[in-house]
Amino acid sequence: MIRKPYIYYTILLFVTFTGMWVIPSFVKMATDSPDGYPFVYYSAVMKDWGIIDYRNKEMPLRDLRGNTYTMAQSDSLLPLLNYRQLMADGRLPDSICGTAISPPLLRAATVVFRYAPRERKSPDKGLYILFESMPKRVGLEMPDDVFRLKDRIEFIDVQTNTVNREKSDLFARALEKAGYAFPMRWAIGNPNPRKPYDEGYFTLDAQGRLYHLKMVNNRPFVKDTRVDKDVDIAWFSMYEASNKRFYGFLFDRQGCLYILESREGQYVPVKLDIDPIDIDRDEVTVMGNLLYWTVIINTPQGRRYYGLETGTLKRVSEHAIAREPNRWDKVSGWLFPFYITFQESDSHFLYLRLHGTEYRAWAINLLLALLVAIIAARRNDKLFAALFVALTGIAGMVGWLLMPKKR
Repeated sequence: MIRKPYIYYTILLFVTFTGMWVIPSFVKMATDSPDGYPFVYYSAVMKDWGIIDYRNKEMPLRDLRGNTYTMAQSDSLLPLLNYRQLMADGRLPDSICGTAISPPLLRAATVVFRYAPRERKSPDKGLYILFESMPKRVGLEMPDDVFRLKDRIEFIDVQTNTVNREKSDLFARALEKAGYAFPMRWAIGNPNPRKPYDEGYFTLDAQGRLYHLKMVNNRPFVKDTRVDKDVDIAWFSMYEASNKRFYGFLFDRQGCLYILESREGQYVPVKLDIDPIDIDRDEVTVMGNLLYWTVIINTPQGRRYYGLETGTLKRVSEHAIAREPNRWDKVSGWLFPFYITFQESDSHFLYLRLHGTEYRAWAINLLLALLVAIIAARRNDKLFAALFVALTGIAGMVGWLLMPKKR
């Protein structure tokens, strides 16, 4: 038979545990706010950083020296960002910094890429769409089947829900011939049919080798990129660039970022000249143009900006903005020495996570413990109650107050 004290302590721990999740959640909901970073872009004309505040309609642009510029001036100083507006105004120059430009050339060289850790921490649906990479007509068409790739490759007809054995065996033989080792670790592609062309999937096999898989004229195309000989691959993000310069962005386990270039049928990793990142916590934004790439790394400590030369991806400039603590950071640092969450912005999975804040929050815990000791002065469990609240804080005090006085 279960004794009553065990029931009491079990319920107390459950209520306290719940409070360590619920109470901080409501406080965060009331006090948290998004980080207010300005829009920062590397200017090919100024050869410096431009800081843009679009809320200021008269003088939206300023440089690092504090000079401010009108809207028309900002368009001219950031021509590779605002070339559409310059076209509409009839002010688009024929060349920038000695490089001839045209609207089609500018469009083809534009790169807009974003990476967030939740991209890696998402459930794998297990079914993938494989387009015909060389369609007979303009545009991509949705296929009649999907495929799965785990311990083997199988194509499944979406109408009958049956395996297309002939097609599955055809691709299985191609994978085996290329040396692909099952089970696969991941497969990355872009299933959007509105993209201009298709490069299929890049998949990491059981031995850590990166393969390129696509369908050309209804036949399998499977090729070992051999990138693993130079890069300790952690992740890949597909980006079918308009100018077909590269396939996507490659992350290694040391925090380096690369583009996977296409050179005469070979796969060449080109490293971006930026400091190492934490792919489990940091967010990456790339805004590229004909001459320079602006790379933004969003970290818990702030934002780092890198200006890279488009051709070589070598660093020409860098800038940093420290993160300003918001109200939640300040409040949680006083109220909660630690708290519990089940969902975070860097993951699509639900799991228990313990967060620590500031040491000063323990002072509040001690004050609450002293208060409980005074309230429970005539109770035989006052020492336990004070120690329990000193360790668990507000959540423990709420749990203790909700429990009956007698056990």
